[in-house]
Amino acid sequence: MKKILLAVLFCLSSLYGMQYDAHFYAGVGGGVQLERFTDESGAKNTPNFASLKVGYGDKRAYSIELMLNYVDNESKIFSPDDGARYGIDIAFVKAFDFTSLFYPSIRAGFGASEMKVHRQLEDKIASSSFNVGGGILIPFSKHFEIELNYDYKYTSYGAIDLVSQKKRLYSHINQFYLGFNTRF
Repeated sequence: MKKILLAVLFCLSSLYGMQYDAHFYAGVGGGVQLERFTDESGAKNTPNFASLKVGYGDKRAYSIELMLNYVDNESKIFSPDDGARYGIDIAFVKAFDFTSLFYPSIRAGFGASEMKVHRQLEDKIASSSFNVGGGILIPFSKHFEIELNYDYKYTSYGAIDLVSQKKRLYSHINQFYLGFNTRF
């Protein structure tokens, strides 16, 4: 955690020194994600999600974001009743200043989450992910904007205890996001 905090502070300080119009911003949004597991069952999950984000940077150049996520997980993949998943993502965003009407962007980052499960030997499962994606930022004014994103997440779940062995699951998540941001 200490290394993550130092990396975020380094990125913020490097953004501050650039010749951009960097600002803090906050946003809310949500969408749907399509998750497919890589094990032999090939299980699928399509929950809705909501996000709260804070970031620092220039919407026309570079920024760094911290997103808190809530995934309304109603699957039966890890237990008879998988619970909601709560997570955090950190992403570095590169936007392109082609026109003032919209700003296309690419993003990369990583995340961690935890989900409640109802198993004999476990009551929660942790996961980590590597995230890449892209999107479009549509500004309405200097302070308000709408954001449309697509993110791909390669997710690794913690091992689940099957009594005779431990099994680790991996999944591919395609996430579609619509959000509203305000810059300060």
